[in-house]
Amino acid sequence: MPELTAPRIVGFLCDFAVDASALTAPDGTMREAPNVTLIKVPCSGFVRPTWLEFALRNGAAGAFVCGCPLGDCFNRLGNNLIGDRVTQLRRRFERQKIHPDRIAAIYFGLHDQAGFVASVKAFSEHVAGLPGPVVPAPRTAGGASVARAAGTAGAGGPAGRPAAGQQEITAPEGARPASAGARPAADAAPSQATDGTAGAPGA
Repeated sequence: MPELTAPRIVGFLCDFAVDASALTAPDGTMREAPNVTLIKVPCSGFVRPTWLEFALRNGAAGAFVCGCPLGDCFNRLGNNLIGDRVTQLRRRFERQKIHPDRIAAIYFGLHDQAGFVASVKAFSEHVAGLPGPVVPAPRTAGGASVARAAGTAGAGGPAGRPAAGQQEITAPEGARPASAGARPAADAAPSQATDGTAGAPGA
């Protein structure tokens, strides 16, 4: 059986989940899985489903969100929110003929680096074995796919660069590469909503 090529993976990592400072290279990729790029976010609930879809439509073969362990979210409900959003997005992907296993939500505590790395590697290996293409080519009015009409195969460019028509995947506004900046102070108070609940991002 031929060896599978490591797929390009994008992960959104909560500031208060696993501490990945020792796990990432200066460019934000994981040292033990250089095909995986981590992007830090203030809370897993801060991530919008469109970010995961954008990653898949712009060169990534898989995308995941890592939040605090369920029941132990620094912002109280952020990890529950993203879990629900990923479940809903998986259902939509099935209707769009995108394999739902290309996205995932995982949960790890501050010091569980070993578990986090193992889970990311397992996700990467699973994504590598999924049937392609990542995203079905849009169809023209005449029924032929855009990729076929343009004579392109939709694969990534050389040295991991996106193919023509694809965009570089960059951190959304409010997010940052995992290698950038220090972790926020653990005793930083979460924002308070007007109804008295702690600052979990809205759905």
